Amino acid sequence: MRVFDFASHGSYWLALLPEVILSIAAMVILMRDAFVPAGEASGGSGGDGRMSVDCLVTLYSIAGALVASLWLMDASGPPDAMIALDGFRVAADVILLGGGLLVVSLSRDYLSREGLRSPEFHALVLMALVGMLVLVAARDLILLFVGLELMSISVYVLTGYARTDPRSSEASLKYFLVGAFASAFVVYGIALLYGATGTTRLATAADRIAAGAGAGGDLLLVAGIGLLLIGFAFKIAAVPFHMWAPDAYDGAPTPVTSLMATGVKAAAFIALLRVLTVDLGGAAETWRGAVWWLAMLTMIVPNLIALAQDDVKRMLAYSSVAHAGYLLVGVAAASELGRSASLFYLAAYTVVTVASFAIVFHVAGKGDRHQRVRDYRGLGWRRPVLGGALLVFLLSLAGFPPTAGFVGKLYLLRAAVDAGETALAVTLVLTSLVAYYYYLRVVWKMYFETAPEDAHMPPSPKPGFNLVIGTCVALILLAGLFPGRIIERAREALPDGPAAGVTIAGPESDAP
Repeated sequence: MRVFDFASHGSYWLALLPEVILSIAAMVILMRDAFVPAGEASGGSGGDGRMSVDCLVTLYSIAGALVASLWLMDASGPPDAMIALDGFRVAADVILLGGGLLVVSLSRDYLSREGLRSPEFHALVLMALVGMLVLVAARDLILLFVGLELMSISVYVLTGYARTDPRSSEASLKYFLVGAFASAFVVYGIALLYGATGTTRLATAADRIAAGAGAGGDLLLVAGIGLLLIGFAFKIAAVPFHMWAPDAYDGAPTPVTSLMATGVKAAAFIALLRVLTVDLGGAAETWRGAVWWLAMLTMIVPNLIALAQDDVKRMLAYSSVAHAGYLLVGVAAASELGRSASLFYLAAYTVVTVASFAIVFHVAGKGDRHQRVRDYRGLGWRRPVLGGALLVFLLSLAGFPPTAGFVGKLYLLRAAVDAGETALAVTLVLTSLVAYYYYLRVVWKMYFETAPEDAHMPPSPKPGFNLVIGTCVALILLAGLFPGRIIERAREALPDGPAAGVTIAGPESDAP
């Protein structure tokens, strides 16, 4: 057992070792780009030597950060420390870094095809990951805000990375404006929570809330929690704070869309899960009704809108919003099962969504010109590997057995029922049935309709692309067939707090 007392700077360096590794790698990539002449490095952005080095440095640094996170698994520190040292942080790091590995692995062909520069892209991805890791490790409201902003600013730039594409610039501007608005809510919420509890340390604030010692009275506490929840609702794209998401997801380069739909959502959701169900668990009656309505609306609205989408990328964007609603069911359940089910579902959702968007940009071709549903006609027969993999991913998103998506929804459903949230459980089932239509519509096009002779034919995937996609398929099926061990590890990773094994909501409560 490694114990960090945080009495020296060395303890902080070690506790933040994954973040340090990623930060150094990002600076190395930027310095190399600045000082190594393009000719000596063989290149620019078209699948050349420079891109290979940038990609390799990024992949190795993420793998190194993953090893460092696992090294911290048995570390511990003071309960009121600014940085979390527990299994929950390690589980979050594995999800985020694993998603980052997939995004970088699958983005290389896209960057080469679209002629986008590699160094800045990989440096920004690394800095976004640093922000995500800081966000999920933060045990202080100020540090939490620093992580949130580092993640957000990096992704704002990545969204507009295709500088010659007006849609990318528009998506970046929309995301930036709404993101700045959301950040203001978070800052004001932090200020009011400080006024109510007299501290920014989450562990100390939790103790004072549990003891009923809020220095500023209940009104400050309620207002602070409300503003903080609104800010995070924007980040996870929960209805009615989701307006920016479809346009930003649609306009951004597709690898960036996959990072936004998985990494950004997962980091914000994990931070929200810890803050609400652990640190603010003593004020559950303040936030539980709002989370109930957010979950309900976020399951219903985007699934209905997705039915009318003819663009596969935009359909997956609305699907991503809907999955935030499913995850919020785990928060509303406020139980050990709800939180472990949310972690399991986040992991499965991350793998499936990154791989699905990778297939979408491969099929779409240069300029993303072929991403309509009709462009998938006959894909299952023309490109069997792509079609078969996309079939598994869509079935997992829909919640068909024996995929990980089905198991995740089943555990979320159990958590809702055990917590007495019957209305949320019924809504989860019904909206999943609605989602079957737009997922299976793509499957129908792939296998039961014939493509015209002049239809766009996506190129055969490269072996590396097939290897990553095949690995994702195997992970989703194995997690669906043998989920017990993963759920058990997710339960072991849960931090101590009001929700660790205790259901906050009463079993008789079906509505807020």
